[in-house]
Amino acid sequence: MSKQFSLDLILAPDNSEKAFVGGASNAEAVTALADPLAWANNILAVIGPTGSGKSHLGHIWANKYQAIALDGDKGFVPRQNYRGRALWIDNASCADEYTLFTLINLTITGELRALLFSDQNMPTDWNVQLPDLHSRLKNIQIARIQEPDEDLLKAIITKLFMDRGLKVSDNLINYLLVHADRSVDSLRNLIHGIDQQAATKKVNVTRSFAAKYMQGKLL
Repeated sequence: MSKQFSLDLILAPDNSEKAFVGGASNAEAVTALADPLAWANNILAVIGPTGSGKSHLGHIWANKYQAIALDGDKGFVPRQNYRGRALWIDNASCADEYTLFTLINLTITGELRALLFSDQNMPTDWNVQLPDLHSRLKNIQIARIQEPDEDLLKAIITKLFMDRGLKVSDNLINYLLVHADRSVDSLRNLIHGIDQQAATKKVNVTRSFAAKYMQGKLL
């Protein structure tokens, strides 16, 4: 007798503009990103907590302005083909400080069209040793993303379920708002786990099922 297993896949987030959920908590960043020509020295840093939508906004901006997308965690050095382009650096505080200093200077002199940073921490709190870089970071324009409010979280949870092809009840959404970790990354992983367990057991995703999953009562 064969047993059917569900594929344990976490779906890649939809980083399209259509999929972005806007609200009061991210309005400042959305407004700032809409007009790069208004940025001081053509540089902007979008700052917000983990899972708040910084990277999603970065993807939207990079796609709109044909920017080169880079990750400070992965390491890179300035290249000739960066000149004349817009750049987005996610996890910017992790990037090599000499590289950051070079890119900021290239943007100030107009050799780069625009430079977008995204990170959890304010640029003045980045661990840099170069005094000139620290001075540059103090003058970067900031757009903040706050923790999502209740209405935005409801919309995000609804979208996360819909991304998996699931339409769930308001009772389930309200239950998660009260009992789940409210960071978007944690909610995404939780909904993935609930969906996988429901698929394995061939049952619908309900409030009762989600509660049992979160309480570890599923065998």
